[in-house]
Order: sequence, then C-alpha cells, then structure tokens
Amino acid sequence: MQSGADIIVLSANPSLLAGSGISGVIHKAAGKELELAAKALGPLKVGEAVITPAFNLSAKYVVHTVCPRYIDGQRDERELLAEAYRSALNFYDEVPNERSISFVSMGTGVYRWPLELAAEIAIKELALSKFEVTTMCVIDEATRTIYQRACAKLEI
Repeated sequence: MQSGADIIVLSANPSLLAGSGISGVIHKAAGKELELAAKALGPLKVGEAVITPAFNLSAKYVVHTVCPRYIDGQRDERELLAEAYRSALNFYDEVPNERSISFVSMGTGVYRWPLELAAEIAIKELALSKFEVTTMCVIDEATRTIYQRACAKLEI
C-alpha cells in the first residue's frame, strides 16, 4: 500500500492478527513482521490503538485501532468509533517528527457501519487532527462523494 503518509491507520481486530479486507492487504504488503509486532501488543479493547513500525511499507508506522461492530446504533457504537479515531490521532505526541497520517474508512467493511454515519463520525474526529496532513483513503468514487458530503456538512 502506497499512501505517501508517515503513518497509516487501519481498523484491526482485537487480537491484532492480520484480518481480511484492507487490514489483510496492509499486513501482506508490510510483511510478516507487522503481525508479529502487533500481536505482541494485544489484545486491545474497542476504541484502543497501538503503533508499530511499518516494516516493508513506504510509511514509517502503522496504527492499529479497534473499531466497534455496528449493531443498531444504540450501544455506544458512535462514541466507540469516534474513540478509535481519537486513539489513533493521539500518537501525534509520540512521533513528533511525523507530519502526515492516513486513514481508511474504518468500520465500513465487515463491521457493517452505514457509510454516511461512519463518514460523519470520521470527519468530525479527523478535523481535530494535529498532524500537518491528515488524509482519508477511500476505495471508490461513491465513497469519496459520501466523505466529501460529510466535510461539507461540517464546513471543512
């Protein structure tokens, strides 16, 4: 995965083992060392995050954060997804020489978050980033449009 960012953030499962989807792609590109380094720091609770070297990626670090599964929106899922973003952004002080961080649309795959709701939460949290450059990587034009609408809604 080539993001051009110093730090890549992925939605991880609590065990921090390589998962499916984007997590699996990042783990494969980084090499087996990524899973070994991450696994040693787990397990994590929903909303928590850890940081590891990025190994074979062009980025320097990977932040692994655990997102909640979306069930019905009535079980603190919104706050927990926001906390997953905040936890990732909180590494700013630990890596003071890194200027850019890149996120994927967290929770919108196997965790079944409605894309519009996930985008709204993500954009609200990412707007608070202290990093010089904070980006959201999306898979297609439809997803990009939804994130752009969330930005417009928050006037970002």
